[in-house]
Amino acid sequence: MPMSAVKDGGYVVTLKGKDYRLLFTLNALDEIQTKFGGYDKLNEIFNQSNPDWVKDTKWLLTLLINEGLLEEDENAEIMEEQKVGRLIHVGNLAEVQRAIYASFAAGTAGDGENTGETEEEREEAGEMKAGQES
Repeated sequence: MPMSAVKDGGYVVTLKGKDYRLLFTLNALDEIQTKFGGYDKLNEIFNQSNPDWVKDTKWLLTLLINEGLLEEDENAEIMEEQKVGRLIHVGNLAEVQRAIYASFAAGTAGDGENTGETEEEREEAGEMKAGQES
């Protein structure tokens, strides 16, 4: 299953010859927090000792595909979990999970837009944040 790089804050995964943009949004974070307690639980969700890991993987993939579709077109037809489930099989399940991780990484990395800050201002802000965390 080929995957391409980050695209517009999302991650593109190819399933059965079609590209799907997985988009981690605040809406997705809200739903993940409600269902699992936070996206930091992904390792637990994907752990095969979780009796619902297959169902949870399908749910997460559906959520991220639909966020990508709706971000591009608010009137887009969203995908049903059953249809998404037909795109996943044992042979590509690990790749799907890696794509989900990659979409979270892309979504939390920022959008790369220029904020008008200089490199020095960004470094200062990073140092201040690091000082606050310690």
